[in-house]
Amino acid sequence: MMTPNTTTGSTEDSGKPANAKLHQIGLVWLKNAGDAETRQKVIDAVHDFRRLIPEVKSAAVGPNASPESPYLDTSYDICFVLTFEDDASREQYNEHPVHQKAAKEVFLPLAEKLQFYIFESR
Repeated sequence: MMTPNTTTGSTEDSGKPANAKLHQIGLVWLKNAGDAETRQKVIDAVHDFRRLIPEVKSAAVGPNASPESPYLDTSYDICFVLTFEDDASREQYNEHPVHQKAAKEVFLPLAEKLQFYIFESR
């Protein structure tokens, strides 16, 4: 059994903070980058993840708003961040019918490229 460590906010078994969350960042490059309808379909799909998939604790999505800078990647069209309790929750989201449908009907047909990053907040 894990025992919370109130001094560090971590658990004795894992060394993770008790309130650690898993975040997935998705970057989308659209085949039709300038098409507002295409962009909105992707944005709506991410909002559906939050509304319809219980494992998604929060979702943020929007078009690239990066100013020109040598330190910023401005090549993508849409970015989204999903938050999960843990990796098991993320795996359940991956298998959820809403996610599967969006992948087949929105993301794969409309995206030229998809890139994902996963990190755990500490």
